[in-house]
Amino acid sequence: MLTLQGATTTDMSGLQFDGVPMPKPAENVRTLEARDERRFQWQSALLIESVRRQTFTNWTVPFIDPDKLAEAGFFYLRTQDHVQCVFCQGIVGFWDPGDEPKVEHNKHFPNCPFVTGVATGNIPRANPDNDIGRLYTFLDDYHAFRVAGTRPQIPSSTYHLDAVRVPDSGQLAFPQFNTPSSRLQTFTRWPQEVGVSPDQLAEAGFFSTGLADWVQCFHCGGGLFGWRQGDDPVRDHARFYPFCPFIRLRAGEEAVTHSWKDNSVPTVKSRPITLSTQEAELLLHHPIAKRLVGMGLSQVSVKEALKLRLEARGAICRTVTEALELVFDYEEDQRKRNTTNSVCHDGLNIPAQVTDQAATSSPTPMQVDTSQHFHTGSNVQDKHRPPPLTPDHTGLLQEVEALRQQLVVEESRLMCRLCKEEQVAVVFQPCSHLHLCAVCARPRDTCTTCGAVVRGTLRPIIG
Repeated sequence: MLTLQGATTTDMSGLQFDGVPMPKPAENVRTLEARDERRFQWQSALLIESVRRQTFTNWTVPFIDPDKLAEAGFFYLRTQDHVQCVFCQGIVGFWDPGDEPKVEHNKHFPNCPFVTGVATGNIPRANPDNDIGRLYTFLDDYHAFRVAGTRPQIPSSTYHLDAVRVPDSGQLAFPQFNTPSSRLQTFTRWPQEVGVSPDQLAEAGFFSTGLADWVQCFHCGGGLFGWRQGDDPVRDHARFYPFCPFIRLRAGEEAVTHSWKDNSVPTVKSRPITLSTQEAELLLHHPIAKRLVGMGLSQVSVKEALKLRLEARGAICRTVTEALELVFDYEEDQRKRNTTNSVCHDGLNIPAQVTDQAATSSPTPMQVDTSQHFHTGSNVQDKHRPPPLTPDHTGLLQEVEALRQQLVVEESRLMCRLCKEEQVAVVFQPCSHLHLCAVCARPRDTCTTCGAVVRGTLRPIIG
């Protein structure tokens, strides 16, 4: 067993251990499995155990179970028998008979968040016999639908079914790779064991993501992995992404239609991209969501932020820190909308439509009904009744309320997330999170936000 933390995946064939060349893989290797789903839209799909398992269809080591490797957080790098953890990026290779993936993962990378039990975006295979099992099953099925039934998302676009002819808007998913030479330059770490040349892939519109044998089209953004010797990149591009304008021009309409008909009928059911109310409620059972709610964040904000992320990418966040940023961004966006759509008078929120009606229906100074401003039977003005709001006055109230809300937000970010009484005062190293006061931070050896091991602290000067 040999760990290869941070090593590249193309120069490992000559690695030695204790000066002795490593033995070649056994000749009684596994037979190659039938390939199932090879498409991806985001690399975050590797958070899903079933997707990690699909990377092992070319796995040839007979004594290591790929199911256990995927369950332990690993995916196949397509270089000899080297695998990599999605969560700590640790690389393990040269497996020996009797090795257990979980044990080896824990032994070589004990600080991996997946190994230590920190809340991550992992989506394991699960039986839907409880809420967390139903959540994992739903997330797995939802991703399968997105990959099999929708086109990849490019900036400022919406999702369309594969079978729908989508007009070419001229917008490229990755315009920096619009030439074959620029795409070819991305294959510097391409695994030689794949059996498909970078030249073929670049001509077919693909560039390397730098992750194993995962490539994406510069035009439509569609991704493919699990390549084998003899594959035709042009034909596979047309088969799996027939809507792509580039491949239609490159291969021709007739060839694309013929290749697309080779696809098997999708086994996933068609459904809306938008999550239902019940599905959104399930997201609160994910460990990341529970961690955020336990830190004091609103359940509504956590649910809506994760829902938007899932609808946009088909998978949720990798870490608690990433989820925190999403929730903060969501709440900030909601505050801006509330400030725009409402004004505040004496601490009460007034809908904008009510304010507009009041402004348009309020009498002008020359039309004031004197009976409303004078006591009955007297000429003494009622000093207790406030004058009508003017447009300038309303604008000032809106500006003051916006500043007040911004001040509340900034003050809350400076309060300890545990005791919520003292100001934050300790920065954990190496994760650099500043979320706790000195009293709450003193007994902790792991970060309460991301779970990283605390190797030191700093006392920032806030003033």
